[in-house]
Amino acid sequence: MKIMTTYKTKIRDSHSALANTVGIYRQAVDFLIGVALEEWNALKEIERSLEKQRAIECVIHHTKSNPCPKYDFDSRFGKFPSYLRRAAITEAVGKVSSYKSNYANWEENPQGKEPGIPVAGYIYPAMYRDNCFVRTGTYTARLKVWIRNTWDWLDVQLR
Repeated sequence: MKIMTTYKTKIRDSHSALANTVGIYRQAVDFLIGVALEEWNALKEIERSLEKQRAIECVIHHTKSNPCPKYDFDSRFGKFPSYLRRAAITEAVGKVSSYKSNYANWEENPQGKEPGIPVAGYIYPAMYRDNCFVRTGTYTARLKVWIRNTWDWLDVQLR
């Protein structure tokens, strides 16, 4: 059996770098919500969430085999880490799926206010171990954050 745990801890410094990272992530999710809404007819036919993630990634991410994606995510969010991009895609698809379900229910029984178009809201990026978070000591860690106009590692003090 493999036991996984999560916990939260206070970071004593570097609040502006973390705020910038969260802001960029939320902007990316908002952008991806728009993409998911536009591509919903194709997405709703896909059953597995990983395949939905790949479908969105194909229309937003520039690669050698995909030189002209339909939506220009990469120029707007340059050097956006792939694990955060995929987490943002999953978040956006989940929000759009929920919205579409709520809207269909509202259309069947139109009581109350019509569901609003989803927005990122107060979401935070997951700091995946080894990709975004490395523990360097008992009270220190390195986080991958948006700082100095690039994605870079930042040493932080933990309380």
